[in-house]
Amino acid sequence: MNNSSGSGSFGSNLQVWGVRSLIPAIGGLLCLAFAGWLIVAGSPEDRLVAGAGVCVSAIASAILLTMRQRLIADDDGFTLRGPVGARHVTWGQVVAISSPTRRRRGLASTSVELDLDDDGLIVLGKTELGADPVDVAQDLRQWWTAGR
Repeated sequence: MNNSSGSGSFGSNLQVWGVRSLIPAIGGLLCLAFAGWLIVAGSPEDRLVAGAGVCVSAIASAILLTMRQRLIADDDGFTLRGPVGARHVTWGQVVAISSPTRRRRGLASTSVELDLDDDGLIVLGKTELGADPVDVAQDLRQWWTAGR
């Protein structure tokens, strides 16, 4: 999910990033597979494992559905949504926006880092955003410089 207004570029009134719909759908399919196993399982141990799989995959899928609109930017600031609520941050509270790339064990990963004036740091990865973190950081910087 990139943008609720269509274009994905700066200048619209609202821009949205979040988990791609394929990820919670895969979790839902996994939940159905565990439910099927639960129905055909013969031993109590198999039923226990299948039941736990149903519960864990259903909870994970539900949480991922709430993350479909993980980051919402507008003229006033941005809202960061999570499984238990949302936090709104105004552009005046933002100190810096960066998209560093780090290497660990031979793998590179890029994230968006939002430094806040209360010494808070928000770090978002590609899976959470459903888009390239470098592009998201660039879009957020445009909102930030226009909003200051």
